[in-house]
Amino acid sequence: MLTRRLVSMLAVLVALNEAARADTAPAPPAIPAPKLAPKPAVEPVDKDQVVAILGRPVTGPGKQQIGTLTDVLVDGTGQPQAGVLDIGGFMGVGARTIAVHWNLLHFSPADPKAPITLSLTLDQIKAVPEYKGIGNKPAPVVVRSDVKPAPAH
Repeated sequence: MLTRRLVSMLAVLVALNEAARADTAPAPPAIPAPKLAPKPAVEPVDKDQVVAILGRPVTGPGKQQIGTLTDVLVDGTGQPQAGVLDIGGFMGVGARTIAVHWNLLHFSPADPKAPITLSLTLDQIKAVPEYKGIGNKPAPVVVRSDVKPAPAH
């Protein structure tokens, strides 16, 4: 019976000791609340002021469709320098990709269904070297002799 009392008292002492230790233990560090980013300012753009251009048809002389605008190459300041066109072919067969100086492309923002016009002759278009993407070499961008490209940055 004495042993039982001793065991009970020892259990109470251990429990009190654990409770005292829990009261003095440092609290875990508080997790800071995530900072919410400020909402960006939104400015509406009138639909008559802009037009989406990627994927739009490109016509050449005589208003015949010669391809599609697939990409825009920009300089270090974000200004467009060249348009990348997929031209020719049928369902991807015989098609090739070319890059032409931005000034050779003409847009009609007032008519979003109007094609983009390329101011090169069919012979000039055929002579354009194929564009194979940006790699370690400069991209071959075709310009007309009367169009001076923007200086490289």
